[in-house]
Amino acid sequence: MRDLPGHGEDHHQSRWQARGTGLRALQRNRDGRMSNASRELLGRDRTPFLPDVVWRSVAGNFVRLDRHEDPDAWHAAADADCPLVTQWDDGASEDPEGLPTCSASMPSLVRAMLDECDILPGHRVLEVGTGTGYTAALLKDRVGSAGVVVSVEVDAGIASAARERLAAAGVEVDAVCADGLAGWKQGAPFDRVHITCGIRAIPSAWLRQCPDGKLVMPWGPANDDGAERLLSIDMAGGIGIGRLGEKLSFMKARSQRSTPWYDWPDTGEAGKAELPVTWSEIEGPTSRDDEFALGLLSGTTFRLSGSHDDEDGRVLWLERGGEYASIGFGKHHATTIAGDSTVIGAYCRGLRWWLDHGRPRTARPGTTRHAERRPRPPRSVGRLC
Repeated sequence: MRDLPGHGEDHHQSRWQARGTGLRALQRNRDGRMSNASRELLGRDRTPFLPDVVWRSVAGNFVRLDRHEDPDAWHAAADADCPLVTQWDDGASEDPEGLPTCSASMPSLVRAMLDECDILPGHRVLEVGTGTGYTAALLKDRVGSAGVVVSVEVDAGIASAARERLAAAGVEVDAVCADGLAGWKQGAPFDRVHITCGIRAIPSAWLRQCPDGKLVMPWGPANDDGAERLLSIDMAGGIGIGRLGEKLSFMKARSQRSTPWYDWPDTGEAGKAELPVTWSEIEGPTSRDDEFALGLLSGTTFRLSGSHDDEDGRVLWLERGGEYASIGFGKHHATTIAGDSTVIGAYCRGLRWWLDHGRPRTARPGTTRHAERRPRPPRSVGRLC
């Protein structure tokens, strides 16, 4: 997808300046303490929507906070501009060593996504991922009494709790339990689609159900958490033009989660191969931006094991669409491949294109690109499901 024309640097900068003003207001509390971030930034307190037990990240570790056992710490976390985990392992445990599967996003990030969504009074909005119900309430605040908000949540327990909190807050939202990747055909068409989970492949149902509006989501080409960008798609006549924005880190949609790297299957016996890239070029991408660009170009998820100085060489592990492969390489190591050759081909084509075109990175927020000024990338770019 190409960048959105007509939204140049001045337009985007003013939005970020306004957001910065709101953040600075949090620091101007008279007694020197952080005020309620959600109320300051979003006009509504998130506290009534939070469960009694949440987990806050402190010095790299998740700390369990119980509203009844330690109300001061719980309320301090609720007031802060920080994310709070509300569920682990799809509700199967409370083990902070597990997989976080639901959270209350940090208010400044919620504000950023809502600003990008540009919701107006009277709009019909589809939200994918109800979570605590807080963002659904914010959406209803923006559409007003003349607008409609449908919020879809795949987890029955989370959906039920969100409905109770929304009802207690007097917020009229149609909160349903269903697979949000299918959208909500019964309520279409929508003016906006607001997605609160990380997306790898964009469901075509969302585009059909919002043919002349806007979709905003955390999107990344690889299903590695932390590799998303804020993607805004403007729709007109069923055709979407997308624009990448700031970096994000969101929990993936359940059906689009990756298999943990340590559970990836063995790729089988390796054999020597000639590839269109050298061992040093395979080793070249080093930053998150590089990884994002290569994931975008190749459609693969990848992990690199070993280090530059390993005498036994290194291994690049690849996954695409549930198929796996690996490339062994190194300065003193013959290049070998194993597993699905189409996955290896997709990665090598993407890497070759990226290298031949000067190692481009994704555009910064506020820049505009035009398709006719851009070299044609490999066919792997962009995915619908």
